[in-house]
Amino acid sequence: MEKRKKALLIGLCLGDGHINKKDFCLQITHSIKQKSYIDYKCKLIAELLNCKEPNLYHRKDSNHDEFVLTKGSRFFRYIRKWLYKDGEKRFSKNILKYLTPEAIAIWWMDDGSHGIDRNKTTGKIRAHSFHLYTYTNLEDTENIIEFFKEKFDITLYKIQKTMKDGSTKYYLKCRTREGRKLSDLLRPYILPDLQYKIMQEGE
Repeated sequence: MEKRKKALLIGLCLGDGHINKKDFCLQITHSIKQKSYIDYKCKLIAELLNCKEPNLYHRKDSNHDEFVLTKGSRFFRYIRKWLYKDGEKRFSKNILKYLTPEAIAIWWMDDGSHGIDRNKTTGKIRAHSFHLYTYTNLEDTENIIEFFKEKFDITLYKIQKTMKDGSTKYYLKCRTREGRKLSDLLRPYILPDLQYKIMQEGE
């Protein structure tokens, strides 16, 4: 599989993407507010797989108002074998090594966030904070931290969280200096509607 194709197909699966065990179809769900984002993913999948754009299903009821994308491909069968263990996504070094800034940008647009801490009196920006809300076990978290540090010299640190089922997971965080490096890395690939998830150039 060509390098860019492999990186982006993996990137589509890391955050909001899920590969079904039964039929190995990729399924992605986004709220109606993110219609332009899921349209982008439809176009990207069509480009990468050289196929028609996947159909979108608009699921609307008392609990949902969202679009669901489903696409089958033999490539997703392979990716599921690499990415999943015992039914859960695992962020192994072997998976992470394929990621490019463009692929990471998809992951960040799914699970990343950017916050601004302002002085309450003056409104002046005091600091920026960045979070990657992909909840992983300790081993996978350390793999992600090591990957960003070794490949891009970006230092992330882990935050522990107790999940609803009582298990312990971790998400990742950085502040202004490292977030600026992260933003510079991802900016060329972040969609206009999602630029709020990174710092802007010159901030």
